[in-house]
Amino acid sequence: MLASELVTTDFPVLKPGDPLHKAVDVFLDYCICHVPVVSENGFEGILPVDLLMDIPDRGKLISDFKNDYIHVNAYLDQHGLDVFEIMARYELTALPVLDGNQHYAGCISSSSLMKTLSEYYSFKQAGGIIDLSVGIRDYNLSEISRIVESNNAKILILYLDTDEENALFKITLKIDTLDLSHILATFERFKYAVTYFYPATEQKEELKDRYDLLMKMFDI
Repeated sequence: MLASELVTTDFPVLKPGDPLHKAVDVFLDYCICHVPVVSENGFEGILPVDLLMDIPDRGKLISDFKNDYIHVNAYLDQHGLDVFEIMARYELTALPVLDGNQHYAGCISSSSLMKTLSEYYSFKQAGGIIDLSVGIRDYNLSEISRIVESNNAKILILYLDTDEENALFKITLKIDTLDLSHILATFERFKYAVTYFYPATEQKEELKDRYDLLMKMFDI
């Protein structure tokens, strides 16, 4: 998934000579707080419209607020995870994308990015969640994978975070099964600290009951 697969060319843009009220209209019509400013010379920056809503003179030009521009963008050949990281770091609702010649190619909205990610198999597939805590020096991805796969399951998603103060990795796994009992037992046998898991046994039974009820409804 590259930025070129996520970018849209019909995203609203502003010109430096546009009045502020046009930016406000974009904000209200599209629920977008960050709008690209593009001149004849190319991409100039992102206008954070939400920070300018209280300015009474809506006739001021966009160029009057160039000191407020956010100077960040992605490129067409960047991976979607890079796009996600940039948008999260700068808390953006939209990210402009440039081509290899620094020309403005379009924009990626946070809503379209979330929709695309949600359609990926690993997100759509039902599964259980396990959180582990392990010393940074003890982290062994191949061993974690082997533990899961030895119980006839597969890892759909793995997130890794650090607790630098305690020299720990916090690992979140999404597994392609709701029956976690054997996997949890194996992790505990290998001395992994399991800090959270879902579903628990009673939760799994509740999910099964709901599924059975749904199937009965279809039989009626």
